[in-house]
Amino acid sequence: MASKTYPGRCLISKNDTTKRKAKTEILRALKEERAEEKTPQSWLVLFNGSGMPEFWIYLLVDKKATLEDVDRKLRDVWLECCGHLSSFTIAGREYESNPEGSYHEDAKGMDIRVDKIFCENLTGEHIYDYGSSTYLDFKVISKLPYSTKKGYDVEIVARNKMPEAVCSVCGKEATIICLECMYDGSDEYLFCDECYEDHECDEGMQLPVVNSPRCGVCGYEGGLDDDMC
Repeated sequence: MASKTYPGRCLISKNDTTKRKAKTEILRALKEERAEEKTPQSWLVLFNGSGMPEFWIYLLVDKKATLEDVDRKLRDVWLECCGHLSSFTIAGREYESNPEGSYHEDAKGMDIRVDKIFCENLTGEHIYDYGSSTYLDFKVISKLPYSTKKGYDVEIVARNKMPEAVCSVCGKEATIICLECMYDGSDEYLFCDECYEDHECDEGMQLPVVNSPRCGVCGYEGGLDDDMC
């Protein structure tokens, strides 16, 4: 059976790509559009929604950046809603946004440079919000002789396109999630604007359909768009 493709876009070249082909497109675009340095300058890292492979982003992380910088970018584009705590799990060790309050005795903070941790093919996990949690997994792909764009410690260089979501009533593109219906276990909780006008649930129990693995969770309403990454 053919493997699924997850469409996306390279934000350097502005070309369409897929999750499987994105690395090749990113490297091609970097070589064409940026100066190649004599020594490695950044790490290329792939993040996925855990159990949700249709959500993916490639980050270019400056070698002097910290895990806190990476966490901030993930929050900005995919996660932030209410200032929840977060953590990375890397090689069995926890790196937390609030290590002082951790129940892990050996937890460290995120103010550690990625160069002290990252290596090619390293894998790990990220969790945002210990209540209504959103889980991500990641893999360090390679170290590259290209800098992030000016002013960025962490740059999103490719990301998935919005996965298909259709209205439960008419089949058009869905824009609204009815949380009340979703929490009740109904299969019909996605609506277009027009069909939602006739929906009977409380308007306070709705969230927008957004391009994030945190879609429909807590109070999440979306993050940075492509032009701000």
